[in-house]
Amino acid sequence: MNLRHHIHRHRATITIVSSLVVILATAWMVGSHFLLGSIAIGGALIGVIVFLYPETAFIASIGSIIIGQLIRIPVGSSEILPNDVIIPALIVVWTLRRLASQHWGLRKHSLTLPLVLMITIMGLSLVANIGRENASEWWSGSLYFVRWIEYLALFWIGQDYFRTHQRAHKYLSLLVWVGVVLAVLGFIQLKVFPDFSSMVPKGWDPHIGRLLSTWFDPNYLGGLFTVITAVALGVALSVPFRQARWWWVAVVALTLATVLTYSRSGYVGFVIAMGFVALFRSRTMLIIGLLAMMSVILFVPRVQERVIGIRTIDETAQLRLVSYQNAFTVIGDHPWLGIGYNLYKYVQVEYNFMTTTSEHSASGSDSSLLTVWVTTGTIGLAVYLWLFVAMLLELWKTWKDRALSAEWRGFGLGAFAGMLGLFAHSQFVNGLQYPHLMELMWLLVAMAIAVRQPSKT
Repeated sequence: MNLRHHIHRHRATITIVSSLVVILATAWMVGSHFLLGSIAIGGALIGVIVFLYPETAFIASIGSIIIGQLIRIPVGSSEILPNDVIIPALIVVWTLRRLASQHWGLRKHSLTLPLVLMITIMGLSLVANIGRENASEWWSGSLYFVRWIEYLALFWIGQDYFRTHQRAHKYLSLLVWVGVVLAVLGFIQLKVFPDFSSMVPKGWDPHIGRLLSTWFDPNYLGGLFTVITAVALGVALSVPFRQARWWWVAVVALTLATVLTYSRSGYVGFVIAMGFVALFRSRTMLIIGLLAMMSVILFVPRVQERVIGIRTIDETAQLRLVSYQNAFTVIGDHPWLGIGYNLYKYVQVEYNFMTTTSEHSASGSDSSLLTVWVTTGTIGLAVYLWLFVAMLLELWKTWKDRALSAEWRGFGLGAFAGMLGLFAHSQFVNGLQYPHLMELMWLLVAMAIAVRQPSKT
């Protein structure tokens, strides 16, 4: 009894001393280097939470889409997003847990070979440009390559968390309501902060009277709304109205938000995605949609102005043409493996296309395919197209799988249409390389694969 009491006292003493050491070390770190200390403490807390509750980190990574660009963590001369902290911690814990359980839960799909080739080519494009004069630029590009792989990891992690239809449905609802929350925040922003001109010194465009929400960019936001609205519409048209009421609420809110972005690239993607879903699920909805679109164009002057602008070469279109021309100039000089993934902003300065790399649009061309082409070359472009087609095919298989419920088949159709719309949208902005849109893409494809091959637990 005395020995047991002595052991408990000894453990209590160790705990108290350890706690005091941690408290003193924390106080010293914050007092000496407030920013670094705060980041270290925050990182440690996140690490503990992720280790104890890994699914919380997965949910947080999805929820961070709502945060958008509202929170950017300064690290040296650059900034990172909250997901740049959350996702690496999630990957480490998820991998350790899979190793411990010796069960990976990976499913069969057609993406493996193009993924391996894409990662290899992206790496080779960086290696081929390792001799850049400024080594820090090369390392910066390498870190973004790592980020691309981190977001890709959500594809496998998602398959694990979507392992049953019930769990997948929970996350499908979460993704749709993330879009709705962003739309609502956009309505609020449009009311209280309609003029974004004051953000120009920080590298943002001077959008006035456009719905930006927390993303600070109506064009990328239009891409997200396109995908999520298509998914919501695909489900809403596939189930009885009583089950679909909230899906229709999401469709209406997201459609209104898309209109208020006044984004022409968003309009193009939206029309393609909604038209595709309606064509396969409801010809009546297709006619109603066309009539509604015509009414908006006729009676909302600013929408009319933006739509007419699609057919003309206005100032914005001229800038896009210059961006395309710049990309083709660099491609001509580096045709096979490109200039290295995410090194384009430094090359643009070298070619005198831009004066500084701090502009938020400096990292890519105004086209996702041109960005892939200029950074990974013709070989990289070919493999990326193969990868994207494989993603579409997985979504199409879910739509055509007769063994699935009508809801999940509707999801497959909506996700397929949304990705088609996003592909069209991304030829006017670099949407396919945008972090939050990459996350959405990988999660939807993971969900489409998982619901066709659910586990029993």
